[in-house]
Amino acid sequence: MSKKKGAASRFFNLVIIISLGVCILLGASSITYALVNQVNPDVIVQIDNNGKVTQSGDMYDGASWYPGYSKSGVIRLENNFKKIGVSDLGLYVDINNIEKGNPIYDSFMNNMILTISKGKLSVFDAILVKGKSFSDMLSGPENSGNHQQFFIEKGTSVDLKYDLLMDMDSGNELMNLSANVTFCVNMNEIPGPSPPADDDDDDRNDKHDDLIEEPGYIIPGLDGHWAHDCIMALIENDVIDPDSKSRIRPEDYITRAEAAVLMGRALKLEESEDTDTGYVDNVPTWARGYVIATTKAKVFKGYPGNIFKSYGNITREEMTAVLIRAFRENSVSFARMDFIDEADIADWVYGNVAKSVEDGIVIGYEDNTFRPKAYMTRAETFTIVCRLLAYHELHNKKL
Repeated sequence: MSKKKGAASRFFNLVIIISLGVCILLGASSITYALVNQVNPDVIVQIDNNGKVTQSGDMYDGASWYPGYSKSGVIRLENNFKKIGVSDLGLYVDINNIEKGNPIYDSFMNNMILTISKGKLSVFDAILVKGKSFSDMLSGPENSGNHQQFFIEKGTSVDLKYDLLMDMDSGNELMNLSANVTFCVNMNEIPGPSPPADDDDDDRNDKHDDLIEEPGYIIPGLDGHWAHDCIMALIENDVIDPDSKSRIRPEDYITRAEAAVLMGRALKLEESEDTDTGYVDNVPTWARGYVIATTKAKVFKGYPGNIFKSYGNITREEMTAVLIRAFRENSVSFARMDFIDEADIADWVYGNVAKSVEDGIVIGYEDNTFRPKAYMTRAETFTIVCRLLAYHELHNKKL
């Protein structure tokens, strides 16, 4: 109770003026695209096809802060060049007349709490940064790679929702403090795991020739990887392709769009030539044909409201449902699994998960957990598909 009173008594004494901007660190050229969206962003960042970055709008516009005060807003990143990878988010903080290492500086940095989510059309489904202090978010090599990389396709945009809170236990030492905080997005031109842009199709057709070096393909970072044999088998059977830099990125999480392409090619479905996906949110061009095909085959299903969430990472329970629909005709099992986190498995997928465990497709961990909401890596997904297809000698019998 005394703690609450202390916070309340500081309400009128503590005023912090924070001005925030956006810093874009770009490791490549180009981009500009105007997209009509249901969200009204506070800030729009555009990168034009000459590599020029422009920004309009303000995040906070001199808001006054006190313990427990919070504010939310949206930054829109618009892209019309090539596929861009966002590898980390960070902050630069300048507190007027107070140097880093000063107790007041440290108090400010530790008491400002930030959450950042990614999404489209008012649906923010991927939490990139959850409840981190400004101290945790400082830009620099030691804090780089603070979230799973996501991509912005050519001709699309991505919205970042930010929620900022001043901790209720903030002290009076922050009274009348003025700070300038710059939100930084580190972006690099990174070709995607699927076909880049339509005008690069010729490069994709030549990709295998570029990689051939006896006795086989040379994939950077794959030598000695536990999933090496499965990945090579899938490449040789035209189920997956390295990107234009010959990479597979096995430890990255697999997105729903990537998983749709993987399943479409594994099942040898024909890419649809339709332009209407049936989903209200954006589906990138390189994945569109297989998203439509796997949806028609009832392998993939969208979320309520006809949303596909192409850029969202797929969870273990979601991928399990996809695999069971694809390889077990959506069959279910009623056998108990006895995982200690069994209650976390969603009702709609429980029978599929039980069938998966029964058949040894997607199974639990040594600590007797299934971790249904955890994301699947590309390597984990590739290995399961390879086993189901029996593509090399270790898998001479299909599951």
